[in-house]
Amino acid sequence: MTPRIVLLGPMGIGKTTAIRSLCGDALTDCEVPNLGVPMHGKETTTVGAEFGIVRLPSSDGELHVYGSPGQDRFGFLRRWLLSFAVGALVLVDIRQPDAMAYAAGIITHARESHPSTVLVVLSARPASHDVLEHFSRELAGQVGMAVPVLAVDVREKTQMLDALELLTAVLST
Repeated sequence: MTPRIVLLGPMGIGKTTAIRSLCGDALTDCEVPNLGVPMHGKETTTVGAEFGIVRLPSSDGELHVYGSPGQDRFGFLRRWLLSFAVGALVLVDIRQPDAMAYAAGIITHARESHPSTVLVVLSARPASHDVLEHFSRELAGQVGMAVPVLAVDVREKTQMLDALELLTAVLST
């Protein structure tokens, strides 16, 4: 069976952009006009599970990558996506005050509901090395385990492929 990876994160963090950078136009997206543009500052928003197929340079296989909507009202969809995923990339802006609670909540839920799911946190906005290190230590303390935390530019295919390579390397151990 093809491994399934889900991208999770708050609204506007770049999940659709990440999948688009990995898959180009060969993705199924679920974007609609955003009625809350003044509040969220973006023209469209995701209202369903996005889907793309990724071939990693280091293997002959492929991954099925799913993007989840970030709005709270789609929590049922995040839970469903996690139910069949072998891994998850959790995208956050680690400089935001709610990033720790968001990442820790996703990781805690995944560990309780789907203990074999491998998780990697992606800092999807620029942050210094010191901020990354601090966030990583604090997150490990809150969730009781080390979770890889990487800085990525979701627009850059090579950086997203590196994140998926790390996730699949952890899966194979």
